[in-house]
Amino acid sequence: MVERHDVEKIEQLEEDPFVALAAQEQEADSARDQSSVDVVGDKALEGFSLILNPRAVARLLELKKEEKNAELTLRVRIYSGGCSGYRSEFSIDQNCNSNDTESNDIEISQDGVKVVIDKISARALGASELDFVSDIVTEGFTLRIAKAHSACGCGVSFGL
Repeated sequence: MVERHDVEKIEQLEEDPFVALAAQEQEADSARDQSSVDVVGDKALEGFSLILNPRAVARLLELKKEEKNAELTLRVRIYSGGCSGYRSEFSIDQNCNSNDTESNDIEISQDGVKVVIDKISARALGASELDFVSDIVTEGFTLRIAKAHSACGCGVSFGL
């Protein structure tokens, strides 16, 4: 039997999509163990996936070997900026382990390397691929973002 407060909640969710998103996040957070960074069932992160291509994995393995650091982790962050609206930032965390990640971080482990991304950045990315590019002009990590609809001429920023 549907109670009156349930009907009011449903009506409110239908009126405002942001309220619906916040409610989904709250339900997912309360259902998830706080010590875990599991995104399964987190509706706000539906569609998020980050694939590490072989060049990115190879470069991270090289960095781990060069630094003699098995805990070396790549941190990815998306923030507003650049001429197209958003920019990506990559940083190397020398001492990151599972106990160091924040509760809003998602860990991606693949082929002996680890990448950490915060949930806000993950929502912006959706399905993406991490690559490592080395050519005459540039060398570094880059993202191929499926839902990006534009990019600046130099490839530093993108639009969603």
